[in-house]
Amino acid sequence: MQIFGLVAVGLCFISGIQNGDYGRLELAQLVIGSFVFYVGNYLKGRSAS
Repeated sequence: MQIFGLVAVGLCFISGIQNGDYGRLELAQLVIGSFVFYVGNYLKGRSAS
């Protein structure tokens, strides 16, 4: 999940740099990617305990 989140956020940044602006799709991708990353991080930490 963490890798998927990082990839989604990375693609968002690359798209924003290429286009020079962030649209709604990139914003949604950034929010969802960050959410997935942190959920994965939480689950990883919880399973390690």
